[in-house]
Amino acid sequence: MSHLVPLGDTGWSVWRDVVLRTAGFPAAGLDRFAAPDCAATADALLAGDTGPEVFDKTLREAFAESSAVAGELAADPLLREAVTWQNPDMLIALDGLLRTDPQVRNVRRRKRELSLLRYWQRYCGKAETIGFFGPVCWGTFDTTRPGVRAVPGDALVHRRRVYFEAWALIAYADRLADDLAVRRWWAPALQPHLTVAGRELRWPLHPPIALTPVEALVLGACDGRTPAVELAQRLRDAGEVHSADDVYLLLDRWVERGQLSWGANLPVAPDAERVLAARIAAIDDEPVRAATAAEFGRLRAARDEVAAAAGDPDRLGAALAALNAGFTAVTGRPATRHSGQMYAARTVCYEETARDLEFQIGAAVVDALAEPLAVVLRTARWFTGEVAARCGDLFVELHEELAADGRPVRLADLWLLAQGTLVSPDGPIGLAGATLTARWAELFGLAELPEGQAELRLRAADLTGRVRELFPATRPGWPSARLHNPDVQLCAASPEAVERGDFLLVLGELHPASVAFDSAVLSPFHPDPAALRADLDADLGPVRLRVLWPDSFPRRTTRTTYALTGPADLQLGIDTAHGADVDRLVPATGVVVERTGDSLTAVFPDGARWPLMEVFATLLGALLLDAFKLLGAAAHTPRITIDRLVVARRTWRTTAGACGLGGHSDESARYLAVRRWRAATGLPERVFVKVGTEIKPCYVDLTGPLYAQSLCAMVDAALRTGPDVPVVVSELLPAPAESWVPDARGRGYVSELRLQITDPAEHLGALR
Repeated sequence: MSHLVPLGDTGWSVWRDVVLRTAGFPAAGLDRFAAPDCAATADALLAGDTGPEVFDKTLREAFAESSAVAGELAADPLLREAVTWQNPDMLIALDGLLRTDPQVRNVRRRKRELSLLRYWQRYCGKAETIGFFGPVCWGTFDTTRPGVRAVPGDALVHRRRVYFEAWALIAYADRLADDLAVRRWWAPALQPHLTVAGRELRWPLHPPIALTPVEALVLGACDGRTPAVELAQRLRDAGEVHSADDVYLLLDRWVERGQLSWGANLPVAPDAERVLAARIAAIDDEPVRAATAAEFGRLRAARDEVAAAAGDPDRLGAALAALNAGFTAVTGRPATRHSGQMYAARTVCYEETARDLEFQIGAAVVDALAEPLAVVLRTARWFTGEVAARCGDLFVELHEELAADGRPVRLADLWLLAQGTLVSPDGPIGLAGATLTARWAELFGLAELPEGQAELRLRAADLTGRVRELFPATRPGWPSARLHNPDVQLCAASPEAVERGDFLLVLGELHPASVAFDSAVLSPFHPDPAALRADLDADLGPVRLRVLWPDSFPRRTTRTTYALTGPADLQLGIDTAHGADVDRLVPATGVVVERTGDSLTAVFPDGARWPLMEVFATLLGALLLDAFKLLGAAAHTPRITIDRLVVARRTWRTTAGACGLGGHSDESARYLAVRRWRAATGLPERVFVKVGTEIKPCYVDLTGPLYAQSLCAMVDAALRTGPDVPVVVSELLPAPAESWVPDARGRGYVSELRLQITDPAEHLGALR
């Protein structure tokens, strides 16, 4: 059976496998801090229809109710477990809420309530893939059934795995490497982007470094496979050095210069633990190996205790504290990075889970999705072609500059020169994105819409011809740009509602030219990851080129690295990085870029030839998401619906200085400011708000006094940066009551479907 399901007669196909990303707490929890009666009273006060005494009494009662809810949630074992995983320091705030009188809302209690609210809205309102409060669930499209089948198990999750963070194991391995008795058994290697040719060390954008005969021998032998002790013995036996210490000193010198790595070389991936265990097992000195293995075994046992504590927040807290203490004791380093931050914290270990749910998506959803999604997908194809054309011009220009001295152009040099321009808003990707948005505005006729129009309804059949005119493209911009990943939310009260046809679809982000399923977060929970890789090969060919990201690249972490690695895949070294797979590695300084007409080809050391755009494909896939925007930054944009697919939620844009929510001295003034703002702008009561100084949007119920305090606090924080910090508001869609994913108790959960789409057209340079 094919891995592809046709999207109607559009020619596009969706993969049969689909990921369901869900929240870990019921969607109804978003309403726990709502206060519609208080909002009505506040609005009456602002309209002059009631007095301040009535409002003050109602507001006090609403705060008392929200404070009681906060105390109840602070005692919830599931919430405490989630917070323990994410930010154990937050437990202090939860315990403080439990110890204090909810009727006595002093400054400290108010801050604690706001902190709890920030976590609660995330846990109930966002389909994020993180721990048991964002479990992974794989299902399928099954067009033999009309609606949706969803069969929840007895528990929220049925599989849990606890992994070490790679940064923590790298820190631990670095500490082990401080002892030469250990390090001499580990293999030194050139940094992954460098090469030795004769008596020269090649590095990007610089003349080669001249090497002495001994340096050339030593660095040339640093292949990442040969332990330093064997390398030293070989050179000493050949009479090239007097002693092993001479080799170790030379290796240390090049490590200090940054051109050599000499350590455990752990990948930034969940596999780091297995690799480190293998490195330790290869130490051919029994006392050293035994002592090192025993110490690492204690660290692993502490991690296993963390895994065994699932479902028991107190035991989990104690186990994490013990692991952290053990880690700090052996490394001398803190057990967290970015401690206390809601989204950026990185602890010694993390948990991944699979939701206890079986589901299939039927023909009704596929049929409703096909035509309108094909409109968006055609623009994504055009976008990759536009990016390819603009990047191609940039690459040709850089190639001409580098080739002016008559020497071969190395990929490493071109890559470093190009990457700054690629990430610039005025670079080829940014300009292509601006053109895309302008053409979407023309397609929708946004300039002709009446001011404040709430919704624009369109038919895919009416748009097809105009889409072809505005977005002419017959093929994707590079071979792997065939694949796209849209996130789609299904608005339905239940699976039965879908069966009746009572549903709406909402397009979230579309990740153009991306392979979302190839992720260490998602694919390990698939019932057959090897089949996923085979499906990928069917669409793109059997060889993938993986960029080995430098440690500073923010979008590749232990959790989000590649997972579907095939036997013929290659790894491209572009900069200093951990975890090079020396059996697959191709240093960028060893790749030559040749020009034939207007076409650029990367020629690898083995003679393999790759279209240069495909060499950049992984980087482009990481950058295109931010540029693929259907709508510009207008003060107001309507909801835009094509057939039954909402392609853009209704959105409002203002600034921290203009919204009027900052600088209020008390809770009453803040709440009234929020109600005044809502009325003036015509906002719905339930929205998502993205303040420019925050990492992600937050759910806000504008009736809730505690939500209002949180929103005003975010604006106050933004004003410390400046009055022009953007504030973007979007409608809540789906509503909590439209959360069709059930648990065993019938409660609904916020969710989104992550799809993988295959373009029927192939690039002319497809790798087969």
